[in-house]
Amino acid sequence: MKIGVIKMKKVLSLILILSGGVLFLYPSLSNLYTDYQQEKLISEWEASTFETEAATVAMNEEAAKESLDELNEVFEVKEEKTAVQAEEKGDHQAVNDLSITNDSSKENSKPKNTGMLGVIEIDKIDLRLPILYGASERNLDVASGLLNGTSLPGTPGNSAIAAHRSRSYGRMFNRLDEISSGDVVTVKSQNRTYQYKVYETQVVKPQDVS
Repeated sequence: MKIGVIKMKKVLSLILILSGGVLFLYPSLSNLYTDYQQEKLISEWEASTFETEAATVAMNEEAAKESLDELNEVFEVKEEKTAVQAEEKGDHQAVNDLSITNDSSKENSKPKNTGMLGVIEIDKIDLRLPILYGASERNLDVASGLLNGTSLPGTPGNSAIAAHRSRSYGRMFNRLDEISSGDVVTVKSQNRTYQYKVYETQVVKPQDVS
């Protein structure tokens, strides 16, 4: 009887150790999977000669507002999920860096097939991200997204590109606040490379689509 109890305790101890290991490694594994998806998107896009149909989408204020509303919902849901997970697990460090939500399967975590527009690069902060069309939750899990209804890079008007501000240093738009006047933002499309020089940085309200 005592031998059985001892074995049970050993099994429970092993389970607890394994569970702790998985919990500890999950953020790193999640980040590695996101990096893999980003590089795969960029590699496939660079090797392709396909011109995305998103270039034919017209800019209009109503579409921009709808996309901005969707973006705000994405950020709100993301914050709520992170807070709930941290409270349930009692380990803020283990869940702060979630780039892919726990309740999403690998299929759901893949970017929505709305077309890849290009790549955004900011050398100052070592940033290189795919730009997908649309700021849906699925797209923003692995890349940046161009808000529907805003101008495509290289065309007249304002281009609004959104990405998560990950809590992990250097991931997504985490270091965007380091950008200042004179810095250069590079956007690569299928056929051209555009360079934008920063002359001013602003923090705008979520409802501001001007």
